[in-house]
Order: sequence, then C-alpha cells, then structure tokens
Amino acid sequence: MSVQVAPVARAVLAAGAAPAVGRVPMALPEPPADLEAAYAIQDALAARIGAAPIGWKIGCTSAMAQRISRVDEPFFGRMFAQDAADGPARIALERFHNPILEPEIAFRMARGLPAAGAPYDEAAVADAVGAVFPAVEMVDSRYERAWRINIRETVADNGVHAYFVRGKEAADWRVIDRPRIPLAVSVDGVPTARGMGANALGDPMNALVWLANALARRGLALAAGDLATTGNVCDDPVVPEPGQTICADFGPLGSVEVAFD
Repeated sequence: MSVQVAPVARAVLAAGAAPAVGRVPMALPEPPADLEAAYAIQDALAARIGAAPIGWKIGCTSAMAQRISRVDEPFFGRMFAQDAADGPARIALERFHNPILEPEIAFRMARGLPAAGAPYDEAAVADAVGAVFPAVEMVDSRYERAWRINIRETVADNGVHAYFVRGKEAADWRVIDRPRIPLAVSVDGVPTARGMGANALGDPMNALVWLANALARRGLALAAGDLATTGNVCDDPVVPEPGQTICADFGPLGSVEVAFD
C-alpha cells in the first residue's frame, strides 16, 4: 500500500471544514489505488475527527447504486454523534456542499458481533439486533468533481456520510416484512418519490449481515448500542432545498421528517 494515509486524511478533513459555497476544491494529494488503501484513509480520517462514534453507514446496497458506481458490493463508513439527531429534525443546508437525502432502514444493535466470531449468518446477526427504525442519511460529496467520483474516493471520504436523522424504533420489528416495507417520500406534503425495503440487498438484514462480516475482515466490529443504516431504498435521488420539509414514510415502520433551512 503506497498511498500516504496521513496527508490524504488531512486533505479530506480540511475540506470538511471549508465553507460550503459551490464546489469545494478538494483533490486528494494521492488518490487511493484500491479499496484497502481507501479504508486505511477512512480509518485515519476517523481518528483525526476524534468524535464520539455511534455506528456505521452502508452505501451501494441497491442494484441501481452499484451499477452507477461500477461496483459489485457495498461499502461502509462511520457515523458520529456530532452529526446526528432524532427526528423530526431541522438542518441548515449551508453546512453541506452537494447534499442528497437518502431514506434508509436502520438497526440498533443489542449485542456486539466481535470480529473473532465471523463469518456471521443471518440468524446470528438478527439475534444481536435490538431494534429497527426509519432513518434519513444525508450524503455529501466534498470533492472538486462533486459526485463524479469513484468508489475509492467515496470510501476515503468516510463513505460520503454527512448527517444522520433517526426515527422512532418499531415496537416489534420481527413481525414486519422488511423487504416489503413501502417508502413514500413527500416534499412539503406533495408526493415525490417511492421505494421499498427490498432495494437494500433484497432485505435490509442482508445489508447488516454484509456489514458485520466486512467489518470483521478488517479487524473491526459492530458493538452493542451501535446504529447501522443500511442504504438508500428510494428509487430516485432526493435533493433538498432551503425551506423544504421532507418526510420519508415507511408505512408500518413509521416515518421520519427533516426540515431544511
């Protein structure tokens, strides 16, 4: 691995602190040559951020996202307490550069899944889950090329994770047919987009199983209390604008609302 991790991590972190006006001129001093290098940069970036972790995001869990990104499996990134809120939430768009809102189905872990116990199957992962809830992830590209970035650049920038809004936990998640969870997105009360739970690797639980094993391969692990959001289940991109209130309604799972300034 030839990439110099520290300089790249510094560049990514500096871009995150830059004013969010137009495109941010972030070009990595040495782009990662492969995913292992990209995850090493992500590790260094997380250490430099130094904020309290709350869990993990998963990206590219839909066939559409994988096709656009030219990959055949998802990727992960970290989530931090400083960039999270319970819904309904209000967010200032000026904190972002090129934001996209992604309605997602998320999990809270009741027990950890240590790396030493991998590989994990669906039964083992499901048994460690404490709750399921609706969520919204804000993703944001800070690169000078905006969203015209490859998967390695995406992973290096912490999976382009920017913000996380958590809905209320479902009372009895085991009786919910996760693949058939419907999604209806409305902007200021007007329906704009749809989706379903199956868009996340056929079942959001499949995405969580992937995460548990992907983390283990890198010596990381889901811990008790961790949150894990399993990827965009919306059929179309949702780009917020100031003054809008966006609601992601997941039917039996509940809804989560975000207002934007």
